[in-house]
Amino acid sequence: MRVYIPRMPRAIRLLILSTLVFSLSACNDSSSGSSDPTEVTTSEGGITGQLVTDNNDDEMKQWLGVPYAQSTEGANRFLAPQSLEPRSDVLQATEFGDSCPQTPAQSPFAIQSSNPGSSTSEDCLNLNIYAPADGDNYPVVVWIHGGSLDTGAGFQSSAKPDRLVKEGIVVVAINYRLGVLGYLAHPALTATSQTSEKGSGNYGLMDQIKALEWLQANVAAFGGDPNNVTLVGESAGGFSIKGLMAANDRTDGLFRRVIVQSGPAFFQETPTDAEQRGADFMASLCADDSSPEAAECLRNLTLEQLLTLQAGDPEFDSEIVRRPGVLDQTVADALASGQFTADQVLEGSNRDEWRLFVAAEQLVSGRNSLEDIIAGDSTDYRQELIRRYGSVTETNADAVVDLYPLSSYDNADIAVSAVGTDAIFACPGFGNIAAAAQHVPVYAYEFADRNAPLPSPLFATVQPSLGAAHATEIPYIFASQTELNAEFSADSATLAETMVRYWAAFARTGAPTPSDGTLPAWLSFVNQGYQSLQAPAQNTGPFAVLSSGESFNQARNCSLWLGG
Repeated sequence: MRVYIPRMPRAIRLLILSTLVFSLSACNDSSSGSSDPTEVTTSEGGITGQLVTDNNDDEMKQWLGVPYAQSTEGANRFLAPQSLEPRSDVLQATEFGDSCPQTPAQSPFAIQSSNPGSSTSEDCLNLNIYAPADGDNYPVVVWIHGGSLDTGAGFQSSAKPDRLVKEGIVVVAINYRLGVLGYLAHPALTATSQTSEKGSGNYGLMDQIKALEWLQANVAAFGGDPNNVTLVGESAGGFSIKGLMAANDRTDGLFRRVIVQSGPAFFQETPTDAEQRGADFMASLCADDSSPEAAECLRNLTLEQLLTLQAGDPEFDSEIVRRPGVLDQTVADALASGQFTADQVLEGSNRDEWRLFVAAEQLVSGRNSLEDIIAGDSTDYRQELIRRYGSVTETNADAVVDLYPLSSYDNADIAVSAVGTDAIFACPGFGNIAAAAQHVPVYAYEFADRNAPLPSPLFATVQPSLGAAHATEIPYIFASQTELNAEFSADSATLAETMVRYWAAFARTGAPTPSDGTLPAWLSFVNQGYQSLQAPAQNTGPFAVLSSGESFNQARNCSLWLGG
């Protein structure tokens, strides 16, 4: 199933798909002056990090801005990431490195907007590592940030993962190329490809593979176990993980298990289609043929030219595509056949995913709420669904309205959001989960805390209330203890602590239930179905409310959205 998010200005699309990097602080404000930094030796040379202390006097090690590949500027643009050269000096890894270029004017959640003062450049292939202060051979969690493959940075939402580290986890957050620079396929780039098989596109995915290869060679020096690596990603980070799973010829042995948060995989274009789309997009700046001159033109464009074109019209959709030697199969084929990398999978979505997108569109455009616009008119409601969702057409619109009648919801904004939640997240995610569960243990969840903290105070002024919207679960895993104490209700903080323990247990063993028996057992999708992650006050029974896979499927009308 290919999911489109059409008929929407790019500013809004970038905002709503930007995985909403929460306003978790990215500064090193909990550092306690300088303890003796820890020096380690990597394959390129020495690196010095530092010990940081939180408000509870708990320490963790961190190394920031550690490069894992060369700069991608100049001759390295639109190439596979290039290995680093050895160095004789000791790298001082105490500040975040540059983020990858992105278009700040198009999204308040681009790195320059959400973290003023942050710098971007094509020398951006770096990562941050956080580890317990003592010991080694800890499980490793690699965070792949979201942002529609267009925005974001590794340190956003994960700048202080002290609660995960306290669970005995080494946390790594990576940068990868974004937008045109990360995902442009073009016949000229294919013709001049330096990889063993000709191709173009998927540079961001190749960066992620390169970072995992670097970690295999070096993470033990930072206290991590290279044989126990778990990938964690949300939204674009989640469907990046699906691409890494399907790229099993390239990723076998680089990780053992995955946690996918709101990241169902969709359609992957063929190389021919992707190259034609890229050639059409770049035609105003460079030739649309396969000549060396066209490739040279693409590499010699300024960043301003590239990002201005990306921000304009026509739009460039950053997509993971099929590329020989990198991603030879679709995600759907990989999941169906079992030919993917991962011994265990933990995957889920949020109860109110699309409320964020509806609210963000209102916020950016300044329009009235949909309740004011539709005013209870079912015909206007029908047309709004067709306008908004590519999967709602004249053919099936009446069936959609019957399954999601306005009268069943508090207002039109929530009704429209419910359709998007099921069509674009819940049901494609269910399809991915059900397919993978035929081959490996899969643990499914639905995040359902409707009292989750807002990603920004701006959302307090728009409708609908966000509830358990897209990306609201991220700080439940990655907020620091200080932020948890300051920004979460007691019930939501309890859920956050529970989720961290589930995630950490899964990273340690491949099963989310801690061995000490202090949390409700979370069984596999085949044996249990979905685990509902709710705050205690929202439950009428046990802490975790369960839902069978079949009841989840029926409640969200997945037969309609998945065509079966």
